Amino acid sequence: MRGLEYRHTRSVRFFHWWNGIAMILLALTGFYIHTPHGFPIFPSMDIARKIHFICMYAVAAGVIGRLYYAFITRDSKNFRLRSADFGNMIGLMKYYLFISDELPDFGEKYNPGQKMMYLAFVPLVIIQGFTGFILYWPTTFNHWATVFGGMHVMRIVHYIVAWIFVYCIAAHLYLDFSEGLANIAGMITGYRPKDFHGHEKKREAGVLPAGTEKTAKG
Repeated sequence: MRGLEYRHTRSVRFFHWWNGIAMILLALTGFYIHTPHGFPIFPSMDIARKIHFICMYAVAAGVIGRLYYAFITRDSKNFRLRSADFGNMIGLMKYYLFISDELPDFGEKYNPGQKMMYLAFVPLVIIQGFTGFILYWPTTFNHWATVFGGMHVMRIVHYIVAWIFVYCIAAHLYLDFSEGLANIAGMITGYRPKDFHGHEKKREAGVLPAGTEKTAKG
């Protein structure tokens, strides 16, 4: 398509929406399970727990599938952290906090914040699944709860990680909508305007060297 770049493959889009929807349902059912009277959006605790566990298995399958896809297609290189990424976070935060009008040209498919968030997603899902099983079957997994400080610690860890996911989802939605509808449409159609952040025009004007921003595929 003229003026557009193919940014997200069909598989990437599928796993994005699969995991995103499952994570939102996990958060909603989790809030209900924690405070059923303060968050009455499900007809019963039994239904909320069933949806919660179904979505947990869905997220686990989605993460495994996405990792498999990343390695067999070499898409994993897009998530590789570089030493410069930590310094580049300052420019990224200035842009999204409206302190700066320019988003730095990182020359990669994902910016440092996206890479850090995506890389943290896997261990956090493992922690959440581990503590979730212990809380659901306390008698069966009592030994593991004892090893890691007891059932109370498991509840605290599960609760904290749940809030981390909620904040990540909220930040993700905020950043997407602040970028505009073209960015959101890109995760539906796979295509996004080539000059989305104005880097193409800057290169033509000689402000940026050619080749600093690559057409990302994966």
